[in-house]
Amino acid sequence: NIEFTRWATVLYDEQMRSALLDRLIHHCYLLIFNGDSDRMKNSLIRLT
Repeated sequence: NIEFTRWATVLYDEQMRSALLDRLIHHCYLLIFNGDSDRMKNSLIRLT
């Protein structure tokens, strides 16, 4: 999962990226979670 602003590092063609994002978010709700990921916290706990 990456932020929309970082998609340029994955999809280099701007027109293809715009078309893909347009189709993905046309009929959906965007959920933006702030804060640390529980998965990241749990993996860091296992490493210590």
